[in-house]
Amino acid sequence: MSFCPKCGGQVQEIETFCVSCGKRLPEDLKKRNMPEKPTKKWWFLPVLSIVIASIILFSTYLFTTYQSDRALAYYQEAEEMALIGDYEQAKDLLQQALQYKEKFPSAREVLNFLQVASDVEHNLQKVQQLNENKNFSEAFDAIRQSENELEKYNGDLVDQMTEKTISRKSQTLLNQASYKLNSDPTIEDLKSLVWETKDLSHEQAPELIEQVHQKLVAMTYQEATSLLDNLQFSHALRTIEDTLAVIENSEQLESLKTTINKEKTAFESAQEQRIEQALSIFEEEQELNESHAIELIDIQLKTEDEKWLISGQLKSVATVPIHSILVSYSITDKSDEVILENEVYVYPETLYPDETGKFEFTHFDASTENSRLTAKVDEITWYLE
Repeated sequence: MSFCPKCGGQVQEIETFCVSCGKRLPEDLKKRNMPEKPTKKWWFLPVLSIVIASIILFSTYLFTTYQSDRALAYYQEAEEMALIGDYEQAKDLLQQALQYKEKFPSAREVLNFLQVASDVEHNLQKVQQLNENKNFSEAFDAIRQSENELEKYNGDLVDQMTEKTISRKSQTLLNQASYKLNSDPTIEDLKSLVWETKDLSHEQAPELIEQVHQKLVAMTYQEATSLLDNLQFSHALRTIEDTLAVIENSEQLESLKTTINKEKTAFESAQEQRIEQALSIFEEEQELNESHAIELIDIQLKTEDEKWLISGQLKSVATVPIHSILVSYSITDKSDEVILENEVYVYPETLYPDETGKFEFTHFDASTENSRLTAKVDEITWYLE
């Protein structure tokens, strides 16, 4: 039996070509006895390529996984260092993580934030120094700057930095309030302090708030008492009520408020009585000043050389100045018949209470035969100032 050395197909000895593969058969019949193993190398190359590619991909996967694992390990360690405040060590670890995995956005973000965290930490240390120097305005500016920076980020480290910033802000508020409390504040200053310390979360805040309340009550009590002593009842009550609107409750001030109201009622009642008495006295004085303001001291008549000399003196018993005082007098004979009537003004023109005035007049061409002449005042009129 003969075979085709190319494909192994069975052939006849007389055949020149293989009916199976069409190849020329060797003339030597011995070469037709053992068929050649067919060549199948065409499928080996693709398989080999696939195997090599698989090995490369797997190796790449393993390498990439290793790189990612190492980068993640450094990243996690960096987070731990950052959370305990060791920012420089955290930065070094993040740099190593980026060497293993260059495209690591989280690591780069944290690295950027660590610079911000360092700046915030520096600001907070600056705030502490500013507090010690009583530069509270600058301290609050630094705190606001830190708050603005932290608003751009989120995460556990950001939360930690935010809590630290809030704590430092509370401490600053406490220090500022304590400084104001010990710097001779006014009542209005203390009222402002009540509002400023109301929402403080610092552990020392309750003690400070109590001190502010006590000082405000004491100063309000002192101020209201002083106003009460000066009979400024409404002002005193308003002072107490303004403070009670801030601190809500004070047994001491409520008691003083009750006392002021009682004193006010008693004073108003006494004042009404005083007004009534004053009106009564005024009416009496008015009647006196209008009807009995002048007290006549004397009036004299002298005769000489056909002249009658009239002179007199009077005193003001009014309670106010009087002026334009006119004395009407008459002269009578021994039979009380009126011989002459006349009017004369007193000088000085104005008399003040208890002052004395005079009046004089000379009648010429008068008869001096009758030596028993008498002068008397008939009426005195005046004007009140």
